[in-house]
Amino acid sequence: MRKQLTLCITLLLVLTGCVEREILDDLNIETAKGYDLIGENTIRGTALFPVYIKDGAIENRTLSAEAPSTREVLETLSRKSQQPLVRGSLDVVLIGDELAKKGILDVADSLQRDASIGARVMLAITEGNAGDILKGNYGIRGNGMFISNLLHQNIKRRELPETNLHMFLFDYYQDGQTPYLPIIKQVSDNTLEVTGVALMDDDKMIDRVAADDLFFFKLLVDKLSEGSHVVKLGGKDGSTEQRVEAAVTSIKSKHKIKVVNKTDPVKVTIKITIRGIIKEYTGKSLTPKKIKEIEEKMSSDIVDHSKKLLARFQELGIDPIGIGQLQKHGMRGFNIKEWEKSLYPNVQFDIKPDVEILESGTVE
Repeated sequence: MRKQLTLCITLLLVLTGCVEREILDDLNIETAKGYDLIGENTIRGTALFPVYIKDGAIENRTLSAEAPSTREVLETLSRKSQQPLVRGSLDVVLIGDELAKKGILDVADSLQRDASIGARVMLAITEGNAGDILKGNYGIRGNGMFISNLLHQNIKRRELPETNLHMFLFDYYQDGQTPYLPIIKQVSDNTLEVTGVALMDDDKMIDRVAADDLFFFKLLVDKLSEGSHVVKLGGKDGSTEQRVEAAVTSIKSKHKIKVVNKTDPVKVTIKITIRGIIKEYTGKSLTPKKIKEIEEKMSSDIVDHSKKLLARFQELGIDPIGIGQLQKHGMRGFNIKEWEKSLYPNVQFDIKPDVEILESGTVE
């Protein structure tokens, strides 16, 4: 027994000595990456990796390379780096808008084929060059974490719908659904902001949802938490009533989409439920009657903005809401080409909002 134990310990020591050890200080650990279109057939890739200074501060360093394809960019970056490039900590991948208009499937495909990269890595489109954004200076925790936190915060507490690498590829490969991605912009050397959502046709960016419409877009595609909408009352059509505004913050929302008629014209009902609170009000008194008026006006805003967005999607031939997916699962002999060409452009939408103000501060 003692001999067997000694043999096991010896084998463990030998095997431990065979494992290749890597010291973190001897690696370039990527936290973000950017891809831009340079010329007609050349892609520039920019890798961002933090360098930890002795006093605990983080210095953002970048390395760039140009090549005809994403995979060649990765190889060139590795040859340029004095230390091994490791992508296991990659949080976010930025894609310049010019490359996004040409198509981003090669970028997404190279990411999903790398076993060290998680499917939840964030993808985002940039206004201007992605590499330039990575070279900014956004706080003390490193640019990669800053950009990732910016996107996650806007998803959880604002009007940005949830997206990531897995969700993008799932929507891309699914009949009856088209993907979308967030758009960010560099405001200054140390400030970024979310400016909208990129609408994709296959893997190409063809249009965008502006920041002003993100509240209504998220109501259609995702659950909303803490998003806000300003309801404007009065002061129209020559009315002598003073114009007032109420900032309504949603504390809970959900939507339910139902295809009520599957034949031409296809009819779809979208029920949107919102429970919110009034955070700000510019009028003199907030009476129960005025609260009811705010609920009705907000419901009207939801109907108007949602129908405009849906009509625009039909005109563009894209379906970020996933109406085609619902039709496919509920109809035998579904033909995607017939759906896209003949049925989807004529779909009739009925928006049914249910808005309730749960809290409004002092009510007079």
